[in-house]
Amino acid sequence: MVKNKPMGLYVHIPFCSKKCDYCDFVSYSMNKKAQQQYLDALFSEIDLVKRQYIGKTFDSIYIGGGTPSIVYEGFIAGLARKLFSSFHFAEKTEFTIEINPASFTKEKFFEYVQAGINRISVGVQCLDSKLLALHGRLQSLENIKGTFDILRNSQFPNVNGDLMIGLPGQTRSSVLKTVKFLIKNKVKHISTYGLQVEKGTMTFDKIRRGKFKSIPDKKTVSWYNKIYKLLKKNDYIRYEISNFAKPGFESKHNSKYWDETNYLGLGVPSHSFVDGYRFYNTKRLDTYIDAMNDGKSAVYSKEYLSKANRRTERIMLSLRTIRGLDLEQFEQDFNENLLVSRKDQIDLLISKNMLKIEDGYLKVTDKHFYVSNSIIVSLI
Repeated sequence: MVKNKPMGLYVHIPFCSKKCDYCDFVSYSMNKKAQQQYLDALFSEIDLVKRQYIGKTFDSIYIGGGTPSIVYEGFIAGLARKLFSSFHFAEKTEFTIEINPASFTKEKFFEYVQAGINRISVGVQCLDSKLLALHGRLQSLENIKGTFDILRNSQFPNVNGDLMIGLPGQTRSSVLKTVKFLIKNKVKHISTYGLQVEKGTMTFDKIRRGKFKSIPDKKTVSWYNKIYKLLKKNDYIRYEISNFAKPGFESKHNSKYWDETNYLGLGVPSHSFVDGYRFYNTKRLDTYIDAMNDGKSAVYSKEYLSKANRRTERIMLSLRTIRGLDLEQFEQDFNENLLVSRKDQIDLLISKNMLKIEDGYLKVTDKHFYVSNSIIVSLI
């Protein structure tokens, strides 16, 4: 755990025009009245919790969703003013917003810049218009190109592109086409996510009924490894399983989730991790708004992580990163020499070239990075 490090701040915007077929995130259909009510509720939550963080410094803000770019003009600017007037931020705070190309405009871009946003994460997913439509994504290829025209022409300094692999109907060539497009547009950061088919989604139902055919894991692994080699060739560093960046452009906010730094979540159904406590806001928009109107907490669940749980998380999160697991720090924090307690497992994995030890850190080897979950489980 990194101590005395500035916190992260996450704000969830739960509105979407339409939920993507594969999405299981909490989101609601949008209208301006609901958005105004939600912004008022966010202001109330900020006022409710800000006194608990007097003396704390934040150095990242992340506005995610849902679809943050769908809210009415002025929403994000108003939210930013409220945040900056309520919490103490470091001089060089990373301020990210997620956008969908279908709802991104020049006017909203200017609003974001004036609000202090200095990092934009674009939900590209893929460049195949038919595949986007097949999975319920509203943006078109024209939307995507138009978004990057705006960002490139303005010389916006820090752009992330989200890429998804394993979508039913996707091909290796379409995956690499998307990666090459992002490289050509000089994005500083690329996030590559494998499709997780969640029960209750339309994609899950279509696969169950035989309308979609799942992409075999072996194929997505090979695609991922091709992406890794292509990005490495173009000077992107893979600093976490799903994340690649030009040197110096690693996500300050996302890194907090992996190194156990404190972060605060606002809105539905945001998660927080503060001083060993993990807590979650309610998933229900109406319940959240009612609680804020009554001046009550929206926290639905709260737990203090036991030493055993922290140990498990340390192993899981550290081995997702290129840095790896600090063995000396692990022993200090948990009174356990992992090289002794898991000697047989580690020796076997090293012999198979799946793990390595470098400068006191236990690391997953490059070849097995994308399938590291099975490695991690054997060490817990």
